[in-house]
Amino acid sequence: GYAKMKVKPDMALFTFTFEKTDTSEKRAIAKLSAAVETLERTLATVGFSSEYIKVADFDISSSEEYPKSRKTYTAKNSLQLELPANNRVIDAVYRNIQQSGISDLDIEFNSRISDTLEKKHRYLLVQQALKDAQANANNIAQELNISLGKIKQVQKGNLRFDVPKVEMIKFTQPEIEKLNDTIIRTSFGRFQLQEIELEERIILAYNIAN
Repeated sequence: GYAKMKVKPDMALFTFTFEKTDTSEKRAIAKLSAAVETLERTLATVGFSSEYIKVADFDISSSEEYPKSRKTYTAKNSLQLELPANNRVIDAVYRNIQQSGISDLDIEFNSRISDTLEKKHRYLLVQQALKDAQANANNIAQELNISLGKIKQVQKGNLRFDVPKVEMIKFTQPEIEKLNDTIIRTSFGRFQLQEIELEERIILAYNIAN
């Protein structure tokens, strides 16, 4: 038996990556630190304090330019912000960053389904797949003119790749400040997040009664 459904993701994940370069390692780190502090202040205007922001990666590397043999240092830092998916809040994050004038920043956005929401829909999917498996078994038995006995084995196959789960801290919906109308709105202000498809497969093995 097989069942599938589309579910709107209820969690959003931002990954912010800064990269600063200088001939002085100390200055490269200082530039990076200043940029991160600006981002922290910017996110605070949307309602996210530092406790919501997690360090995903931090790296200091160096390289030499030839033929001058001048050493260059690159400081890189990736930060992550996970929050309940709310298009208005997501749009506000992008717009506030645009308004802040932060440079040398790459932003990656992803969405996912929370553990609670996925468990809820998995339960419904298993029920649907089980009914489908029973109906298929009865149809096959009717075609072969056999009687089915008791179910001797049930096998559940999860067709969706399971990713590591991330524990969320308690979230309080932030107050969105009024933004300058000249700031360009993102697509999050107009469209919904793409749904994620969940699937379940149930295999039933019956004893043959005759």
